[in-house]
Amino acid sequence: MNVTVTTPDSLGHCHAVLAGLLGSEIEPLSVAREVDEHRQYWRPKNPKLVLLAESHVRTTEAELQGTIKALDSIPKSIPRSFVKFVYCLGYGESELLSGPVKSNPGTVHFWKIFHSCLNSVNQKEDFASLLKARTSLPERLDNKLRLLERMKVEGIWLVDASIVALYQRGSPKPRTTLYNQVLKSSWKEYVCSLIEEARPDGILCVGFAVARALKTELDKLRSERGIKWGVVKQPNARLSSTEHLCIFDAYHRVSNKPKHARALSKKWFRQCFPTKE
Repeated sequence: MNVTVTTPDSLGHCHAVLAGLLGSEIEPLSVAREVDEHRQYWRPKNPKLVLLAESHVRTTEAELQGTIKALDSIPKSIPRSFVKFVYCLGYGESELLSGPVKSNPGTVHFWKIFHSCLNSVNQKEDFASLLKARTSLPERLDNKLRLLERMKVEGIWLVDASIVALYQRGSPKPRTTLYNQVLKSSWKEYVCSLIEEARPDGILCVGFAVARALKTELDKLRSERGIKWGVVKQPNARLSSTEHLCIFDAYHRVSNKPKHARALSKKWFRQCFPTKE
């Protein structure tokens, strides 16, 4: 299998293909480019584990005009454009933005995933350093930056299966058939090459919908590249506290042994949900 090096043009081509599926409602290409810039900034030099999620949250062209303030605590090299993506420091932190954003709740569950990849989690209070109710903005910002830097050093990288948003707060996701088509097309036109270039030891799918949509493609990557993959439930799934803690433990175990992503995630599922398939 030949590796196709990703370029801004390949991102644009992928967006055009997805526009043929999603129509005029597709998120603007300018947003996809900015999201990719944030993702590439936090790409580890030697990725070991790829967290393969679904997509970022829909961002409008108007929201894209917002920028992160030039604070001394934020490295000057960090991308400044606002997008509804966990790697964007302004997402969920409106005080860091130069202009108002209508809806900016952030995705705290992904910060919890990041934390659990690097730390053993025994109780929900272990996430206090990342929560607005428990920390001041300067302290929380410092904690988030140190967490992202540690992930970069440890080789843990978040990649979305779709380069455009498939979720908008208050709106339903695309029907299953269209959802699968978008993920498969995004994978074929851009994401697969992104992961092939990274050459991680393992892939952990964040959610079974992503795993089901891309199972054939992920199996091919495993057989041809030797990249093992596994899956855990969505972080915002309706589960008990015990089950959520079990999931966070799975992230921690797989992050420590990415080459065993498949075996560890299967073991986790049998332990957490023994009566389910």
